Amino acid sequence: MILTPKRTTVYTGAVYDSARWDDFVPRDDDVFICTPPKSGTTWTQAICAYLIFGHIDEEIEPGMISPWLDAKFVPWIELNAMLAAQTHRRFIKTHTPLDGIPYFPQCTYLMVYRDPRDTYFSMRGHAANMKNHKLARRLTASVSDGFREWTEKSFRPGNFDAFALGANAHHFDSYHRFANLPNLHFFHYADMKQNLRGVVAAMGAALGLSPSDAHLDDIVAAVSFDSMKANAWKFAPNARRGVWKDDSRFFNAGQNQQWRDALIAKDLAIYDTRIADLLSGDHIDWLHNGDHNGDGAL
Repeated sequence: MILTPKRTTVYTGAVYDSARWDDFVPRDDDVFICTPPKSGTTWTQAICAYLIFGHIDEEIEPGMISPWLDAKFVPWIELNAMLAAQTHRRFIKTHTPLDGIPYFPQCTYLMVYRDPRDTYFSMRGHAANMKNHKLARRLTASVSDGFREWTEKSFRPGNFDAFALGANAHHFDSYHRFANLPNLHFFHYADMKQNLRGVVAAMGAALGLSPSDAHLDDIVAAVSFDSMKANAWKFAPNARRGVWKDDSRFFNAGQNQQWRDALIAKDLAIYDTRIADLLSGDHIDWLHNGDHNGDGAL
């Protein structure tokens, strides 16, 4: 018997409510981009857009047409109307663990993960660019103090606003325990950095698409860091809505292993102990390094 996911938890927070899924009506070809924050979500949305539309077009704005379903920034009635009106294959973002969203066997799930230490540093830059100081509270004055707080902070399912290593590990575990399901596809940020063309092709295969070599080349060029930063107005979520101090700074660095020069040995030892309590060794290795051969598969 193949086990299937069950929705057992509602995740809520200052800007977040996974109960919005209660009124969501799926289509058979829907794509769900499921990631912890700062793990390559926006990058994957852009890739999906160009795979699904089949061409590169200035008019395609992934940040506008691929909504974050759980976020309360846009009233549900407005977001639902937008999704209902879309005639293209829909691709929808969520940061919710699998125990907090419905599972639709006819739909496609793309999970993207990143070394949790890198997500911490990415979130620091993210918070510094937010106009809302209350939401930017994740930025602390001391890198070490903030990192240790993030590492050791307790987490319980249901608390979305818990910016913590435990939340990241729980997200991974909630999906990975169902990795045998054919419509769940795992990718890693490190593989996207190492072999973006290979990962784009693998994502296309997961969507049942076979882009030409020329189209793959076009996508890789269009979703490069420099290209997305220069065109933040169409890629960054909530661009042109006054959420960010600078829309282009949403794409802050896009680098891995910033933590190596910023943390001391004691910080990393605390992290190593904590993550070993949360995940098995094989899972930790994949979460830190990806697939090693660069095609993004788990």
